[in-house]
Amino acid sequence: MFSLKFKFSIIFCLWIGLLGNDAQSQDATIKVNSKGRSYVGKKLIYDGRDMVLMRRDGRISIIPVKNPSEIKTVSRSFKPYDSEIVRTKLQKEFGSKYQVSKTRNFVVVHPPGDFQNWAMPFEILYQRFRNYFSSRGFKVDEPEFPLVAVVLRKRSEFDKFLRVYHSPSKNTLGYYSQKSNRIITYDPSGGRSTKKDWAYNDTLIHEAVHQTAFNTGVHRRFGFTPKWVVEGLACMFEAKGVHNNMFYSDEKDRINKGRLASLKYYYEKNRVKGRMAQFIADDKFFDSDPSLAYSYSWGLTFFLAEKYPTKFFQFLQSDGKREEFREYTPKQRLKAFTDIFGTNFRDLESRMESFVKGLKA
Repeated sequence: MFSLKFKFSIIFCLWIGLLGNDAQSQDATIKVNSKGRSYVGKKLIYDGRDMVLMRRDGRISIIPVKNPSEIKTVSRSFKPYDSEIVRTKLQKEFGSKYQVSKTRNFVVVHPPGDFQNWAMPFEILYQRFRNYFSSRGFKVDEPEFPLVAVVLRKRSEFDKFLRVYHSPSKNTLGYYSQKSNRIITYDPSGGRSTKKDWAYNDTLIHEAVHQTAFNTGVHRRFGFTPKWVVEGLACMFEAKGVHNNMFYSDEKDRINKGRLASLKYYYEKNRVKGRMAQFIADDKFFDSDPSLAYSYSWGLTFFLAEKYPTKFFQFLQSDGKREEFREYTPKQRLKAFTDIFGTNFRDLESRMESFVKGLKA
């Protein structure tokens, strides 16, 4: 799951509150002075009290700015930092106990060692994601910013990050933060592992999909993408036949076995029938029954991708082009779905149930 907690949730509230005032992004680079510190970036929203600023490394900052004289225009255009500048800044941020390596699209903070072991898995997962979409005629954008991943040395360091930026949980192995635009994880072996496949676990694949999707236009980073779309896609990619489909091409390899088992259980207990429209209209199931929500998200996404691929990718493209900084109401969400898949939810649900129950892992 990706982090929408803490200050980032405030950003969404600001967006909705400011729609009539200052909801348009501006391309100018500005410098903001606040409480003795200076910040440089692109203004996303400013209401005369607080500013949401896009930094040149892709991070988002919420800055109290009560006096417009504290805002200075540096340039009429906005140019993100290149990967070398990001690498230098990350090295300063994390210090000599860490090494910072670059790949084509990533800058990775990791324990000292071979970058092929620590950094390349992120690049490989990124390229596989792009290949999956491009092979299906779906054009993905190039990331605006270098993608950042942080691999901490041990669990105790990771837990400090969890307490500040994410929901503390011993079951969390890594996460993607929309606010920082970074993946944060740790070396589960505590420095003892030399395996090059340490990153190819469900959690990191899941979070890597979030990061890539939000940076390539599949999802809108500053929009209200339905959670079933975000989580369903990430759960689908956990299966080796999806994230590594060049080597695993059978249908059984594309099945997320854990999610399938859970979803079949919910069908047996009659807990999902008649709920498709509600599930599409809002995200409430993720609060009331997360296990069901994630399993159903995977099932619906996999069903649509397998049985209605043309319509599914049309739906994703449409969703990825929605205007940013705009509320997405349940009525609008339903209409976006039914415009492509039709309004006969009873028939679609029946087809999905037959499909899911017929899968064998």
